[in-house]
Amino acid sequence: MRRFSFSLIVALALAVAIPWHYAVAAPPGESRDIDVGKKLFSFNVLAVPQTNWTVSDTTCTNSGHRIFFQRVASGSIGSIAWTLNPNAPQNFKITDCDGTSDGTAAVLVNEQLSVYVMIRIVGKKTDRLTLTCTEVVDVLVTEDDLCLIDTETFNKGNSFTKIMSNVFDNANEEVLWTLETSTGFRNAQVWVFEKL
Repeated sequence: MRRFSFSLIVALALAVAIPWHYAVAAPPGESRDIDVGKKLFSFNVLAVPQTNWTVSDTTCTNSGHRIFFQRVASGSIGSIAWTLNPNAPQNFKITDCDGTSDGTAAVLVNEQLSVYVMIRIVGKKTDRLTLTCTEVVDVLVTEDDLCLIDTETFNKGNSFTKIMSNVFDNANEEVLWTLETSTGFRNAQVWVFEKL
């Protein structure tokens, strides 16, 4: 009985000492920062050997959680256009999931949300992705730093890295991600978190 009581006291002490956002099972990296809330949306960016993944760029049979590009050993993979629109009919939607034929894909986000967008590489251990984030339209440049990085190269790992940040300001904004690889690329996870 004493051993059980002591174990219970230790467990309660740890529960009080460790903040809740570190105690939950969340991936390591910036997704554990104190200003990061719950996960709101996620999708995978996949480089596949096929040259035409779907019949139509806007018709994807993947529940809206995958974007496809053609696999290359090195060079340009393609680009993802992010549109942040306060009048979007839903919070998140992949509006063009097939970049295999034209190298472009698109995501629509409700601009009335304050979010962080993060990425991690989960393909082969040799996979490498260079991502360039460009603010195409940022109405309130001094208020909202949409791109948290300019260009960065990512290797396979467990940690998520913040790429974009949005604060609700009721204005149309656009961001372009340009993707390149030097050693092959197969799979990345993109997660959108609430910004506290």
